[in-house]
Amino acid sequence: MKRQKEYMVLMAVIIILVVVLIISTGRNKMSYKLPKLDKIDADDLSRIEINRGDESILLERSKGDWLIMPEEYIADHDKVNDMLDVIRNLTLTELVSDKKNYERYELDKENRIHIKASDKENALREFYIGKVSSTYSHTYVMIADDAKVYHANESFRSTFEQNKSGLRDKSVMKFSAEEITGLALKGEFGTLELKREIIPVSPEKEQEEQETSPGEEEAWLSQDGKKAEKSKIDTLLSKLSGLNCDSFLDEKEKENLKTPVYTITAKGAKDYELRIYEKAEDEEKYPALSSENNYPFLITKWTAESLMKKPEDILKEKDED
Repeated sequence: MKRQKEYMVLMAVIIILVVVLIISTGRNKMSYKLPKLDKIDADDLSRIEINRGDESILLERSKGDWLIMPEEYIADHDKVNDMLDVIRNLTLTELVSDKKNYERYELDKENRIHIKASDKENALREFYIGKVSSTYSHTYVMIADDAKVYHANESFRSTFEQNKSGLRDKSVMKFSAEEITGLALKGEFGTLELKREIIPVSPEKEQEEQETSPGEEEAWLSQDGKKAEKSKIDTLLSKLSGLNCDSFLDEKEKENLKTPVYTITAKGAKDYELRIYEKAEDEEKYPALSSENNYPFLITKWTAESLMKKPEDILKEKDED
């Protein structure tokens, strides 16, 4: 009987403690209100400042592009859009700390990323980015003029961990392969010129492909009438029409690029030209210049050598028709 009373007392104490804990937690949650962030239209933003340690990046919108200032390099469209999405949709979900123990959250001056997004006159969003939570579902942040640490929805620190080189648009050639009617390939072999033509299909081939062939076919022909492998030309144009570089060279190095080892000219509404230069023996990348970009750049060995076709690589040995 005594043990039963002791058990009842113990249970009563546990229940009281649980109730006190619940009430206390509820009061703590009710004791603060999360800051309400104003809605932002990404189209209103014209300037983004990113400061991390001693490195600063300034982005400015100009004529539909985002430029890395003061050099005015075009910034990668997708990377900037990812930043704009974070800035526009920043949502605080929970107060984490008001103790100013910032190092714990990588929100100290040495580690935090300071973001300031503005229109033409005023800052519309200013905040600090710390580390990502252990669950990768939140990021620790601080809002300007607020010393508290908050959880923000999603993991986005890496979106802003950029340098100028990584943020640049790597596109160096862009056109529609469909508009190209001629190709000129120039290398140590001389120059091979190809022209897109519509030619009659041979009776034998027309009979084999009567369900799909209207009696004519598209072909790439050399100056002396040799037919090129259409699939190889299609692959070449596909690579060239959306060519991205691996990285950019210093603009001054453009002066050192004299005689290209290979030149591709795609002829359409205008001429699109890629010039590839000799690489150093100990290097794995080729320097190059494009008519569609003002800056010298590097492309990987694999990319360069997949573009530098010789006549025997693409011309048919005999007429298969």
